[in-house]
Amino acid sequence: MDERKKQILHAVIRDYVDVGEPVGSRTIAKKYDLGVSPATIRNEMSDLEEMGFIRQPHASAGRVPSDKGYRYYVDNLMEPEEKLLSDEEQQQVADFFQNCAAEMEQLFQQSCRLLSSMTNYTAMLVKPRLADSVLERFKLVRLNENQLLAIMITDDGKIHNKIMNVAAALPDAKLAELEAVLQERLLGRSLADVTDSLVAEAAKHLLEQQNLLRQTFDLLRELLFDYRDEGSHNKPLIQGTLNLLKQPEFHDVDTVRELFSALETDDVVKELLLMASEKRRGTVVYIGDELSPQGMSACSMVTTPYYVNGEKMGSIGVLGPTRMPYPKVIALVEQIGAEVSRKMGGKAEGGQ
Repeated sequence: MDERKKQILHAVIRDYVDVGEPVGSRTIAKKYDLGVSPATIRNEMSDLEEMGFIRQPHASAGRVPSDKGYRYYVDNLMEPEEKLLSDEEQQQVADFFQNCAAEMEQLFQQSCRLLSSMTNYTAMLVKPRLADSVLERFKLVRLNENQLLAIMITDDGKIHNKIMNVAAALPDAKLAELEAVLQERLLGRSLADVTDSLVAEAAKHLLEQQNLLRQTFDLLRELLFDYRDEGSHNKPLIQGTLNLLKQPEFHDVDTVRELFSALETDDVVKELLLMASEKRRGTVVYIGDELSPQGMSACSMVTTPYYVNGEKMGSIGVLGPTRMPYPKVIALVEQIGAEVSRKMGGKAEGGQ
């Protein structure tokens, strides 16, 4: 891949993304000042086709990028200035996050909606697991002789309430002592760190009667280990699915059926976002055939993590056609991901 071939491949991709039509050598010669004739460009395009970076959809048509070509472009040809959002777009994102809700669930919903509307693609987000939330406040409130209300507030701002039955009444002094020990042992820990031994130890120091110990142990397990069955709490958010139908690539019935079949399964989207998050730090781009196992070979996906207190908590991303304006989409995904982190009181990777 010499410099001229890089310039021609770059030009083919930019023109095809803008216009959506196969690109010919004369078009490249007229629109881009490469300093060579259409015949030379045609020969270089033939070489690029043999190398697998572009392809010819029809015998008399120009060329379009292949998945390999898009991958080479994203990894090697994309210039930093291409990823700059316009002043208007940057202001739109800034204004949105200045005025949007701070409550976590609404923040995620609204962020996905913004990303979908600004890219005109499908936006997706994996929410933090309850198990990753850190307990900031814990309170036990007596409702009656045999019922307690446990109130937990986690670092993501969510309030979790649970009414629990106790077989024997706890004296006020013992209830206060139980609350104090639990606060000492649990505050500042994620729910995932709360082990059986920790709960058992807290109960053991407070309760002497064997039956009350067992009941309290079961009560605390029920309270603190609900995160094991997170179900709908950890479903990925998906906004703007129908936007894909506006793209010419998805006018084919079989392509649409394959794509929507994959999107109907929450686990597929969650797996993609989590896989991208775990693969390496920072923004990840999947292109075409790289999504074939998930039934999305006609698509590309751009995803970036968001953070809470410097810890990676989830991912937000965009799913669109392989013919997407990668620089703009990457810039939008990264800026909105950073704004979500900031809104949640988080810090970017490395604490910056």
